[in-house]
Amino acid sequence: MKSQSLLLLLLGGALLKISAFSTDFTNYVKPGFRPLLIAAGAALVILAVATLIEERRKSIRTTRQARLTHARLAEDAHLAQLTGREPATPVQACSSGHDHGKDGRVAWLLAAPVAAIFLIAPPALGSYAAQQAEQAPPPPPPTVMDAQPVTSLKSDRVNVLSLAEFADRAWYEPSSSLAGKTVRLTGFVLPSPDRGEWYIARMRISCCAADALTMKVIVRGAPAPATDTWVRVTGTWIPRKGRPSDTYVPEMIASDVHPISPPVEPYE
Repeated sequence: MKSQSLLLLLLGGALLKISAFSTDFTNYVKPGFRPLLIAAGAALVILAVATLIEERRKSIRTTRQARLTHARLAEDAHLAQLTGREPATPVQACSSGHDHGKDGRVAWLLAAPVAAIFLIAPPALGSYAAQQAEQAPPPPPPTVMDAQPVTSLKSDRVNVLSLAEFADRAWYEPSSSLAGKTVRLTGFVLPSPDRGEWYIARMRISCCAADALTMKVIVRGAPAPATDTWVRVTGTWIPRKGRPSDTYVPEMIASDVHPISPPVEPYE
């Protein structure tokens, strides 16, 4: 039980570390899960501490009982010696009162992911995950996840859009609201097999990193920064020709590419 209690304590501490004392949890789940993670971590810590306290109390009671039994057996042995009879139970048969049962060694294997959180802290999904996703069937069109955009874009300013909204407009808007508008997108650099272009990409999640989809836009007119570099790209949409196919990827020509620090919330 002690090993399981310590494992619960480590797991609860790991949850609190990434959710209550940092924003590392956003590498794995959406920000809205923070209160649930904090509550779960606190519950695990309280449960582990309560279990350890109960085990300590039980150990003290067992030790006291063992000492009392030992004293009674010793007294019986002394009386048996005085009266010339055999003692009911030899004193040597009394145990010390400590039960050294086998710890749940298998349970400690579960400590591996906890140790990974403390020591390695896996980063958010990036270019490697995006490239692996390209080998899978293409994701559904953006409008399956988002409603049609209704906000009008301005011609006299830079319009800040998510990659999902940019793709939405590029895919479905018959009025081509992106045409001639300057937009700014934020994402990480993903290499392209074609020369003269690269992707700005971002992972989109519904719940956690396990259901991530890659949103990407082809960038032309600017040299590609290092893979996985986070950038803000300012430019204009390159209108598509004809009806988009299932593999259509929106394109833009960049007027400015500015490297930035990774955002606190890496996913859209």
